[in-house]
Parts: sequence; C-alpha cells; structure tokens
Amino acid sequence: MNSAIEAWREQVLAFDRDMADIRREGQEHGHSRPVFAAGPLDPYRTDDPALNGLYKVVGEGAEILDVGGGAGRFALPLATRAKRVTVIDPSAESLDLLRTRVAEFGFTNVTAIHERWEEVEVPSADVTLCSWALHHVLEAAPFVRKLEERARDRVVILEMIETPSAQYAPFYERVHGKTLTPLPGVPALLNLLWAMDIFPDVTMISPEVPVLNTDRSATLEDLRRRLFVEEGSDADERLRAAADELLEESGEGLTVKGVNMRRQAIITWRPVQSGSSNGGPH
Repeated sequence: MNSAIEAWREQVLAFDRDMADIRREGQEHGHSRPVFAAGPLDPYRTDDPALNGLYKVVGEGAEILDVGGGAGRFALPLATRAKRVTVIDPSAESLDLLRTRVAEFGFTNVTAIHERWEEVEVPSADVTLCSWALHHVLEAAPFVRKLEERARDRVVILEMIETPSAQYAPFYERVHGKTLTPLPGVPALLNLLWAMDIFPDVTMISPEVPVLNTDRSATLEDLRRRLFVEEGSDADERLRAAADELLEESGEGLTVKGVNMRRQAIITWRPVQSGSSNGGPH
C-alpha cells in the first residue's frame, strides 16, 4: 500500500483510539457521545475568509454536492448563488439543524441526505465540496476518488494545516495524562493526493486567531463535552486548573496559550473525466 495513504490511515486510527479511551471513561460516568454542530451563522455574511475563498472557486449557478456539510455553515451561503446544494452527512442531528435553518431563511434549493458519502448513491454535480470533514475519514483515498467521480467540473476541499483537535490537545494532556494524536491536516492531505496522481491548486486563506468562545463558562462546558469530563469530578478539577493555566483573552475571545494561528487552505482540481488535466482553474 502507498506509504502516504497508509500514513493517513494510521494517523486517523491513532486519533480514534485516543478518543475511544476517554469516551469509555466518560460513558462509565454516564456521558454520551457529544454532538458538535456549528452555531447559526448568517448565510449572507461577508466577513468569512473561508467562505469568500470558496466563492472564488465555486461559480454562480452551480450544482453542488456538499459532502459532510452538516448544519450548513457553507451550504446555506453557497445556496444564495448556486442552482442547487445537496448536503450529504451521516449526522441526523446536524441535518435537523440544517432543515431548521433552511426553513427559517426560506431556501428552496437545498436538499439534505442522511447517509455516509461512501454509501450514498447520488447523481453527479458541477462541484463536489468537502469542508473540514476529510480529516476524520479513515479510508480517505476511495472517499476522494468518489468526490472526483461525482464532480463534472471541480473538486473543492477546505482543510486546515492543523485540525481543530490541536486546540484541545493541551487540555487532553493535562486532564488525561497522555498526548493526543493529531488528525491529518493539509500537509498529509497533499501527500495523499500526490500519491493518487492528483496535483491540485492550493490557495491559502488569511490566518485567524483560533477562538474557543467568548465566555469562560461556555468554554469549560464545551471542553467537558469534548473530553468526556463530568462536572465536579477529579478530572474536572484538573480541567479547571488547565483552564486557569492555558486560557487567555484576545481581542476576539478566549484562546489557548501556545496554539498556532488557524491556517486553512482551499485545495481544488478538475477531475480527469471533465476533459482537462489535474489542477486548478484554466
């Protein structure tokens, strides 16, 4: 097996093992698996660097398959310009939020499909989009190939240099006493694509301060859910001590001391069957 593909797989497996360990501990204390869906955002916002970058590569009037699109962080803004956006996601909770927002804003060109990308049967679209989801996929190579197969014009992947788990790793170490394996980000993704003979264009997005929250109590609650910590437990004492040490105020909200700026990239290429060679806009 290609070393880059195997390295990706091993990194995701290691992260999943780390999280399974703390999940078992949490379930022993009555915790269930947490659900993380992006909070409501204005579909007509103009101050989102990642979204503005997507607008530049996804043309108006396009049909879009948003794979792992969840509650519509990008699907709804794209729907203001697209012919149709179909969101495919395995999380029923996230899609329920998506449907609520679709109804709230009156969108008529957004469809939600509750299935895994690997198993769903859907027609091709102009663009297949995958934002902040691929780093959780164990078998990434066939996942990407299907993105290619279903794209008439372009594959677009939005990914981070360091995935969101990097922000929580210092707390994981202090609460659970071991190092959290990072999920694969842009460097690993590029190695994976090159191993698949895909040579994409890469556009870096302006770096952002990685804010956890603006409120300390909400930040602690989020950390408890992510780390399966029961309030009032010994682990919670360690978490609170870690928060005192690591959380610091910035102009945008609470950040984690020593964590790098959030850097994202838009990775895009035209599939071979579209009639042009791998690579970005021509």
